[in-house]
Amino acid sequence: MGRARSVDLLHLVRLLLLAIGAGQFLMPVSALAAPAFEEGSTCWISGTRTQQFEELVTRPDDWTCAGDEHDWSADRNFVRVDLRGRNFDSATIRHAEFARHEFDKLTVTLIGEDGATSSRAYGFRDTWLGASSLRSMVELPEFAGQPTALVFTLDGGKWPDALAAADLVAEPSAPPTSGFVHLVAALICGLLLAPVLFDFGYFRALRKPFPLWHALFCVMACVQTAAVSGLVPLMTSISFENELYITYLSLDLMVAATMLFASSFIERASTSSRQRRILLAIAPLAVLNGAATALYPQLFGYWVDHLYFGAYILMLGAYFAILWRARRAGSRMASYLILGFAPFSLVVVVQFLAVVSAPEVYAFDETWPQNLALLFEVIATALAVADRFISIKRERDQALDEARSLEKLSEHDELTGLRNRRSLDTRFGQLVAEGFHTIAVIDIDHFKPINDLFGHPYGDGVLTCVAAALRASDDQDLVAFRIGGEEFLLMLRGKDAAERAEARRRAITVRTLADIDGLDRPVTASMGLLDFSAVADDPELDFWSLYTRADQLLYDAKCAGRNRTRRDTLDWFVPQVADEASAAA
Repeated sequence: MGRARSVDLLHLVRLLLLAIGAGQFLMPVSALAAPAFEEGSTCWISGTRTQQFEELVTRPDDWTCAGDEHDWSADRNFVRVDLRGRNFDSATIRHAEFARHEFDKLTVTLIGEDGATSSRAYGFRDTWLGASSLRSMVELPEFAGQPTALVFTLDGGKWPDALAAADLVAEPSAPPTSGFVHLVAALICGLLLAPVLFDFGYFRALRKPFPLWHALFCVMACVQTAAVSGLVPLMTSISFENELYITYLSLDLMVAATMLFASSFIERASTSSRQRRILLAIAPLAVLNGAATALYPQLFGYWVDHLYFGAYILMLGAYFAILWRARRAGSRMASYLILGFAPFSLVVVVQFLAVVSAPEVYAFDETWPQNLALLFEVIATALAVADRFISIKRERDQALDEARSLEKLSEHDELTGLRNRRSLDTRFGQLVAEGFHTIAVIDIDHFKPINDLFGHPYGDGVLTCVAAALRASDDQDLVAFRIGGEEFLLMLRGKDAAERAEARRRAITVRTLADIDGLDRPVTASMGLLDFSAVADDPELDFWSLYTRADQLLYDAKCAGRNRTRRDTLDWFVPQVADEASAAA
């Protein structure tokens, strides 16, 4: 009897201890499942890494369920999303997508009505990109049944508000590795780089800086598009911090290149030096604005984005004001730049308004509007560069044609069309190097009586006819010059140079008899011919010495009765003194 009572008492103690243990075990479960939070609410609380959700969930009054008062400096943040009334189906809703920020660890937990839980933990590198580098995605844990709450536990992250605004979706906006959006982004990057090859060609032809600034803009636009579209983290393993630097600074360098491009691209007649200096000053300011806010955001705190986009609003205002004045002043290129930069500027304005307006507007994702705006700008400016290139090339070609015409006029005799003494002085060395080693000086016999008897107009006709006889349009080995009055000079090359020169001299008589009416005598000419091929390589060879010797031969022909040729071959070269004069009459 006493033993039975002892056994019953022991059994009763065991049951009591079991009940106490069961109560301690069930308390967290009931707490997890308790509907202490408002249905459909999103609440958050901050703590240390030693604190657990099971501990904090028992104090629902300590949670914040309204406003945006997050503790960004806390080591651990909890965000609880109540799924009741949200038509959440764990079988179809499989992903959470939120603004991308770096963290140490993110634990995603689904909680059922009975307190059952299922969790999945992610490191920052375990998440994958959304439709842009601004978005991250994670897969929700598997859960049997219908969950009533979703809890994000964020360790080492500074942006718990991004999780509070997370989107719960059935299908991810982009695949974990690469997908259609990345393919489109890569295609846009290729199009952005395409004008660079033409820019280098334009620079080589024009030697002006604006094609290089346009090339820099295109490269930075490509880097910016690759960064914001998620191509950079897909292709490289750089840190998130460096990825952000690339994203921010490529934009600033792109804007700086735009200002430098505009300052050297707009026609000088349409802008003042002061306006060009303003554009040049904006370029380093854009880089300084981006570097300061990207590298030292803690200096500006809450106002960092206000300062960054506000500064750009002022810069863009000055840019468009200068372009508009240039357009009104007659600039054709200003219209291209206004049109090309307008879409991107609109994106910047919308971002600025999002920063200073209500939080719900701040959700604006500028990635693809900006990508398309940059593509539009590159196309518009590339067309502008091509237009300017054609315009400058046309102006240069016209200037070269005019210069050649003036040069031709300055080196050709106005009456006969033959090259003059100036052309001979300029081209003598080149002709000798090309093998013209025979020189012939020709003088019309008794030309003064022709002028005296028939008049100077008649004499001019004779000179024109003589020039036509000496000129050999089909002979590439003869060059004719008029060196003054009735005196002409031939330079020839080839073994038969002397025979061809003699044929030209004889042709004078035939041509004047055929073309000049009223002459009472034939027009003849005397010639002195010198072959200096043996001394053509002499470094001391000069035209004056050769001309003096040929002129002496001409004088001998005149003294021998005119209408004849005296020739000689120069076997050695002796320079003549400069004050010796021709004795030919």
